[in-house]
Amino acid sequence: MYTADAHCDALLKIAQSDSPLVNIDTLKKGGVGLQNFALFAPVESSIYEQQEMIKKEITLFHMCVKQSDNLHSNPFTFIKNDNTYTDAILSLEGAGMLGDNLDMWNDLKNKGVEMASLTWNERNNLAAGSSQPNRYGLTRAGKKVIQWQNNNNIVTDTAHLNEQSFWQVIELADTVVVSHTNTRALLDHPRNITDKQVAALVNKNGFIGLTFYPLFINGTNRADFSDFGRQVEHLCSIGASDIIGLGSDFDGISSTINGLSNPSDYPALINWLLARFDENIVEGLVGENFRKFWNRRRIKR
Repeated sequence: MYTADAHCDALLKIAQSDSPLVNIDTLKKGGVGLQNFALFAPVESSIYEQQEMIKKEITLFHMCVKQSDNLHSNPFTFIKNDNTYTDAILSLEGAGMLGDNLDMWNDLKNKGVEMASLTWNERNNLAAGSSQPNRYGLTRAGKKVIQWQNNNNIVTDTAHLNEQSFWQVIELADTVVVSHTNTRALLDHPRNITDKQVAALVNKNGFIGLTFYPLFINGTNRADFSDFGRQVEHLCSIGASDIIGLGSDFDGISSTINGLSNPSDYPALINWLLARFDENIVEGLVGENFRKFWNRRRIKR
């Protein structure tokens, strides 16, 4: 079954000379036809160090694509329902190192970035992250960047934003996703989203990627397929079945769902889901919803 993942941190792992869970071999074994690779630089680093890390990860991304026949990247083509290879998307997770420098934003776009979030968990010069009080939201610079994203058909990722920033993005941005999150109805965690936020994303024709991080799923260090299934069941019950998908956060989380250690384990998850949900729901969840969302975005070019 065609599989797509809206978020992983493999590029940071490679940049730090570590072996990523998301790699050519595991993507192929898992039948992954579409993978978003996030550019991320630790926010405790200096602005210069963050900028250099992002440059390094961009170079590594294009090197990986060039060296592998199984990894394709072309922001100007439609994504086919074909998992004999993996279409690779490039995104930016946290943009404090760019601020509202539009020359730098244009440079990232020219290097293939198609989606970006304004901040990580912290408050920066653009927005407030999920660890911040809701009295903080988008800054004037952040609103300027949202307008630039609209003008350049860049998807705005609201993962890691606090609620105040989220609602401002919903009001201002044309194309919105939450690339990796879970539902707050089942676990009240600031990185999870409320049913009201889910409804806003449905109305916006957005996308929600579900993580495999137990701490966001059930608040512990251990979760299994049934815990993940409850996330899916709840979101389907409130009308979100057409906009939910996978947002694994592989290579960015310290633990994952039991039996789902890397992308090669996706067939086991799919088989478990097929035994409990309608096939069309499972097809949408594991890949088709994200693929269709991305093609709707690319048709605007």
